[in-house]
Amino acid sequence: MKFFLLLLLIISSFTISCHNEKGYPVKVKHKTLFFSSNGSFINFNLDENKINWEYNSAIDSTGNRNYFAVDGQSVFMSFESGKLINFDLNTGKIIWKHQIYGVEDQVLDMSSAENAEAEMLKPMMPLFMTKPLVDGENIVIASTGQPSVTQGYLYKFSKASGEKKWHEELPTQFNLFAPVKYRNFYFVNSAVFLRKINIEDGSSMSYNMFDANTEVAGQPTQNHEVNQFQYPIYNQMQSDDKNIYIGDEKGRFFCLNLDKNADLPNGDISDFNNTFIKNPKVFKWVFSDESFDFQENNITFLEDGVLYTEMKNGAATQSCLYAIATENGKPKWKKVINGNVLNWSQQNDKIIGNTKNTIFYLDKKGDNFVEIKIEDKPLSNIALMDKTHLIYVTQKGIEVLDTETKTTKIIYKKPHNHQGEHNYVQIKYIGK
Repeated sequence: MKFFLLLLLIISSFTISCHNEKGYPVKVKHKTLFFSSNGSFINFNLDENKINWEYNSAIDSTGNRNYFAVDGQSVFMSFESGKLINFDLNTGKIIWKHQIYGVEDQVLDMSSAENAEAEMLKPMMPLFMTKPLVDGENIVIASTGQPSVTQGYLYKFSKASGEKKWHEELPTQFNLFAPVKYRNFYFVNSAVFLRKINIEDGSSMSYNMFDANTEVAGQPTQNHEVNQFQYPIYNQMQSDDKNIYIGDEKGRFFCLNLDKNADLPNGDISDFNNTFIKNPKVFKWVFSDESFDFQENNITFLEDGVLYTEMKNGAATQSCLYAIATENGKPKWKKVINGNVLNWSQQNDKIIGNTKNTIFYLDKKGDNFVEIKIEDKPLSNIALMDKTHLIYVTQKGIEVLDTETKTTKIIYKKPHNHQGEHNYVQIKYIGK
């Protein structure tokens, strides 16, 4: 029941997983805007302002909170019905498709009839999946199940063929954020647990923290409770060659410094005090700001030794962007913004975001802040087309903002039925 209530609370904050994508370069035949919403996925031709191709999943038409990733000539999109599809970026041809059911170790009565499969899937929905992690020739993705109905898993697929290489059950159903790769292992943020996974076979591994399954004389039964963070770690993790960066819902960030084997140096798996709660020395540093202690967007970026994040005050009357030095956890700069920042992203040399009534941008040094009033609230993230034009989706259609003239133009008029927290709108702009 506790986890079910947590799920209801966090559905509205199930956001874009913002790990840095590193893969093959992308080539398109025309300036392209990818647009995902409800059960639709659209390739929009910006040279001719028309839809180049689209895919529609009827069972997902009321909402979809999953996000896509682009790599080379492929775009990987998942849906709440459990479909994970690899589309050819330019043509929309389905290269491969995999159906995730969230009950990997059970035998299901299958049917090839589309309507019969839909009826079987409906009780299992929503089958959330994180944004895919593109790891070389592999796609790694975590799923989110429903208590007593489905379970959460981590999956590894061949990027080329879609063959499932392995799956591993995760400790909770609340795997909302993309896994990260550290050294030669995957790490998954599973609500209150950090899970280390072997890349080759998917097996769960120790990283020298106390094993919560171990019974200690005179101690209460642990039931995996001891390794919990104090508050749910509802944030997109980040990693580099030195550390893993983990954030909780109260706006605190933890730097976990592991060795070359992704283990805690001098850790003792048999010491029941060697846990995240009881042994804060496991962290290289912890960052927090008493003035801003509320996380909602759960968006983070990591670049050149700087962790970028955003937090709010309790009433969300103010938001604050932070650039935190990964070496010591000290802020390189912070920028307070009046109002509730609804979405933001890092693109090239800019940070771009919006509140209900404004679009803002600044450079990655925290300088040159510009704020522009708008009439229609962006429903999607905001993409940078060139030095002076931003593109996004509103309820009226696809809109472009000219930052020099501070004027907007709807380039594709199509009313968008936005479903609030039950549907997320994601876009990605790709120039020729």
